[in-house]
Amino acid sequence: MNLTENFESVKKFAVDAAQTAAQKAKILAAVAKANVSIYAEEDKIRKAEAQLGKLYYRDYAVGEEMDTAEYLPWCQKIDESKKLIAELKDYIDDVKAADEVPAEAPAASEEDFADEKPAQKEAASKEAPCACTETPCCCGQTAPKAPAETPEIKIEVSGSEDKAE
Repeated sequence: MNLTENFESVKKFAVDAAQTAAQKAKILAAVAKANVSIYAEEDKIRKAEAQLGKLYYRDYAVGEEMDTAEYLPWCQKIDESKKLIAELKDYIDDVKAADEVPAEAPAASEEDFADEKPAQKEAASKEAPCACTETPCCCGQTAPKAPAETPEIKIEVSGSEDKAE
């Protein structure tokens, strides 16, 4: 066996290992992306259930008859999210079973990550200014800059007696 054959076999082994690693990375990325979409849908379900509960309790507290027309859109959102979660879980199972990345998974859109009622957030921000000092502000406003220097506080102790006021 000569040096060239050894080099070629090592080169082939390295190429095969790199291709296998790349394929595994693609599989893991696809599974991770699907899991993020699942978490987004679960969050949407929690928000819709909370809103549905608020509506139901509001009607219960004032003694009104339950208005199913008002509840129906929230129930449909929950059903849609549960259906998408089931599809995503099937996709993950397919990816793991086939050991390769099939067609694109049904993914969450950017609006899935947005709050259900941005108008409420805007109204709250108009009521009171945000005290946040982060540069993109947590509420979307332009945050006031923190003062360059914090004022120095000096405490002076005079006398040796403790005074209670």
